[in-house]
Amino acid sequence: MAFVVVCAAAAVFCIVLICAAMWVHMRRKYVAFATQVCDSIDMILKGKGTSVFELEEETLLSKIQMRLKRLSEITEAAARESEDQKKQVQSIVSDISHQLKTPIANITMYCDTALRPGLSEEMHKQCLETMEKQVKRLDSLIQSLVQMSRLENNIIELHVEENDIKDTLFEVVENARIKALKKNISIELDCPKGLILRYDEKWTAEAIFNLVDNSVKYTNVGGKVLIYVEPMEMYTRITVKDDGVGIAPEHINDVCKRFFREEKANHVEGVGIGLYLTREIIMKQGGYLKIQSEEGKGTRVQVFLLRAV
Repeated sequence: MAFVVVCAAAAVFCIVLICAAMWVHMRRKYVAFATQVCDSIDMILKGKGTSVFELEEETLLSKIQMRLKRLSEITEAAARESEDQKKQVQSIVSDISHQLKTPIANITMYCDTALRPGLSEEMHKQCLETMEKQVKRLDSLIQSLVQMSRLENNIIELHVEENDIKDTLFEVVENARIKALKKNISIELDCPKGLILRYDEKWTAEAIFNLVDNSVKYTNVGGKVLIYVEPMEMYTRITVKDDGVGIAPEHINDVCKRFFREEKANHVEGVGIGLYLTREIIMKQGGYLKIQSEEGKGTRVQVFLLRAV
């Protein structure tokens, strides 16, 4: 009986010893694993990257490292996007400041001049007229900035419906005709009646007006602006073509940027937002813009709008 008790006690002792050994072994593996995970996280936090991670092995550590690598990439992408947005905001603020500086300086200067004692009636009138022009320029800039902000923040809701494009283009031509007549510029429209497209009538009319208005601005006295429409399989192409000053080849990709204006265009009224707004309006309706130009020979801007199904 005593022998049985001794054997049982020995067996229990062996089991306890084996369990203790297993616990020590597992604890060491757990500590080592936890240390490796912490080291991996520390490498990311210190900016050392994930280049030494064991991503090819089929282990628990490699799986965790794979997820840490993915998390690191997402975090870095978010940081880059945040930095880009910060730079973009700074650029916009700088551009707006630059655009406001000139008219405000002119208003201040002519206001001081108009207040001088003994100023002739003719000079006083000239100062007031110049200030009026600068105030209108400021108003135009502010209106354009409001539209730009509303478009970029999706505050403007485009109502895309089926419309007859000829009616819209006729309205555009009539709105641009007064300015064109002052420069003896003819505007010709060639568009088939009953061509139904899907677009927001109000905003698309404004987008295309920007193109026609630009053509009138940058076309010399006695020039010509053509607007013609060509149905295609998926899109309809609306072309606004002029024989104006044209765009330098190196600036073709810049003219749709906010506030961009070629140096030769500084004498012409405008703030450099029209083409940017046009592109945004057209793109938000599933269309796109294409610009071709040659200095001294004119510019062709093509708007592609989706056809009605």
